[in-house]
Amino acid sequence: MVERGRQVVDRIFWLRCDALLEADGQLLAAYDAYRHLHTEFNTQRAEAAQRARWGALPEALMTANDATAREHREIGNKQHHNELPETDLTTTRHRQPSAVDAEADRREEDDNRTAARLLTHLRHHLLAPHQPKQAIDSTMLPEIRQRVAHIHSLYQRGNYAETIRELPDTIKQADVLTRVCADNHRIRAAAVLAAANLAASKVAVKLGDPSLAWIAADRAARIATDQAEDTALVAAAAFSVGTALLAMPNLTDSAEAVVLSALDRVAATPHPHGPRTLSTQGALTLLAALVAARQAQPATAERHLNDAYALAQRIGTDRNDLWTGFGPTNVMIHRINIAARTDRPQLALHLGEQLDTSSLPKALMSRRAQVHLDLAAANATSPDNDPAAVLHLLEAERIAPQTVHVHARTRHLIGDLLARERRAVTPGLRALAERAEINA
Repeated sequence: MVERGRQVVDRIFWLRCDALLEADGQLLAAYDAYRHLHTEFNTQRAEAAQRARWGALPEALMTANDATAREHREIGNKQHHNELPETDLTTTRHRQPSAVDAEADRREEDDNRTAARLLTHLRHHLLAPHQPKQAIDSTMLPEIRQRVAHIHSLYQRGNYAETIRELPDTIKQADVLTRVCADNHRIRAAAVLAAANLAASKVAVKLGDPSLAWIAADRAARIATDQAEDTALVAAAAFSVGTALLAMPNLTDSAEAVVLSALDRVAATPHPHGPRTLSTQGALTLLAALVAARQAQPATAERHLNDAYALAQRIGTDRNDLWTGFGPTNVMIHRINIAARTDRPQLALHLGEQLDTSSLPKALMSRRAQVHLDLAAANATSPDNDPAAVLHLLEAERIAPQTVHVHARTRHLIGDLLARERRAVTPGLRALAERAEINA
């Protein structure tokens, strides 16, 4: 079997063969060379798959974490050669680290490699701003405003890689605008800068860095409050601050305080509320419902959902003012999400049967995908419904692939489904896991 290439044996086998045949290490060297080529091939194949999913990342991004990857390979090679990495002897006396452990750690890091690289790129440019690539003057205000709107559209379509590619230079351009514009144009430039930071906050929390999201959201809030003179924009910034806090451990009460305070400020605004203000008020109310659900307060969550629906009825249609995506359909989407998160899968599935997302603005691709992720989670509460869960996951991936691949709860769900996989009834699951870089 070995001679015909139908069975791969370990290094110990070749070590013994080399000794028996007195090959002076040639068999062992050939085996080691084969293993090295095999590792390099798998690495190149994984990187090619990443590029296919995320596009051509900047060279600086693609080379990030290479030292960490090499370190993992070196540890794996040492263990493969029966050498233990240097460790604390008091630890190894109880339990020797195994090759399986090293492989599990490597896989866990690989699972999130692309998201981590994207976050590193964004973090670097947000915390250590660079100069814009071109000279900026006040006449560029309309162009940069359009670029910020385009970035929000990229985010809502679930294209996080392109969002992060576009953000750093756009934020810096908007920042320069606030200094070169005068009078009313400076106020408009400040609104553009605040909106750009809102986009950074959204993508940071989506990729799993709520602390960075909080920094960007706080910047947006300060700019909107001090310079932009825009009630709706201030409310949108408060929404992003609350979202970042809700994603952090043990800060749910802080998120609640921010959201309820912002709702009070919006309600106290003297002039009549137009669609922009109503949309941000509605988005804050939906976030308040999510906070209440996290706090195990179902009655409060239901009250906020009803209040949000009343605001949606006042607007009358599904809109996307200030990129909130607020409207009647979005309220129903949040009802499904909260039902799925609070162990009421049957309610989530029942609401899902009533939902029609055709009226949502076209840009809200990730919002549509989120519905399928929530319904997948609801179905997966019963192993008998695993086929339906996989179908929802595949549909979500078709709509917004990156949304599925970086969503933490969904990645765990896919892992759980793999653990109890029945290939005959879930034929697309393993391929989905491979595209999302989730190892069985």
